[in-house]
Amino acid sequence: MLKILLGLCLGIGLIVLWKIFLKIQLNQYSQQFRIKQLADLIKPDATSAQPLSKPEARVDEVEEYEQQLFDDVCQMFFERHLTERNLSQAIVVQEGILKKLPAKAQTRIRKLDLGEWSIYWTFYDQSLEYYVGRYGVFYTHIDRFGCEHKCEFKEQHSRA
Repeated sequence: MLKILLGLCLGIGLIVLWKIFLKIQLNQYSQQFRIKQLADLIKPDATSAQPLSKPEARVDEVEEYEQQLFDDVCQMFFERHLTERNLSQAIVVQEGILKKLPAKAQTRIRKLDLGEWSIYWTFYDQSLEYYVGRYGVFYTHIDRFGCEHKCEFKEQHSRA
């Protein structure tokens, strides 16, 4: 009986150590990925202003609760009235929203001319865009019914 208990303790201990090791490895990988993504974002390239690729025909079945989740997260995003204009914070904003979205949601940060940039999240036919331009911050959301929702935070420029 004592051998069985020791064997169980040893087995549980090995499983715990394995999970800790995997968590450390995944954390290191995600940090390296964020650093690489931030470096790619800061480094200007010729492809950053190209339009997004055309969506391919999808044959996956989409669960209704996933579509509802995407719309609910977008609604919460609109209610936050976020007006972050700093490009270095784009990854933080992107990841904060992405981790709330359905697993199959995709995202992309686009760096445009004149210091403008946007973050674009998609889930099948639904999308959310956070656009920072010269004249303000703009949100656009296409919901699961194909309706477009917009929000604008325009810059106040004084005339001399």
